[in-house]
Amino acid sequence: MIHVIDDSKKDKRDFTFSRSLLVKYMKYFDRCLKKISDNDEIDISIHCDAQIFEWLLNYIFAMEEYEKKQSENERILKSTQMKVHVQDDKEAFANSAIMKYGGPKLDIKNAVTILIPAEFLKIDRLVKECLNFIGENIEDISRVQVDM
Repeated sequence: MIHVIDDSKKDKRDFTFSRSLLVKYMKYFDRCLKKISDNDEIDISIHCDAQIFEWLLNYIFAMEEYEKKQSENERILKSTQMKVHVQDDKEAFANSAIMKYGGPKLDIKNAVTILIPAEFLKIDRLVKECLNFIGENIEDISRVQVDM
């Protein structure tokens, strides 16, 4: 259970999230949770913008769905003995997984706001996507007032 406390909006929201996904995608928690048994229930409290945290979770769910589908497709291709080309560069993720599985979208208003917690929580793929998006849209982003 993750308790998100949004001090600025005086809001508290609870999210249920599997430990394996938390550690897999938010490397920040890997250190914290190493010493805790897999069978133990965990309560985590985080002080941040609840909408941003929900955006991050939706992104992770979309990533997980995309990776499952990719693994399934590779397994099917291997079983039919077709040659599989595995793409090393994950930049295509933003245009495939998020689009296909309804994940959240980066835009000029949220890219910087998403980048900050993504970096803190060590969601490496998202950090790269944010930096690429910001680089491509820096002029438009510079005109937007960002709430950090």
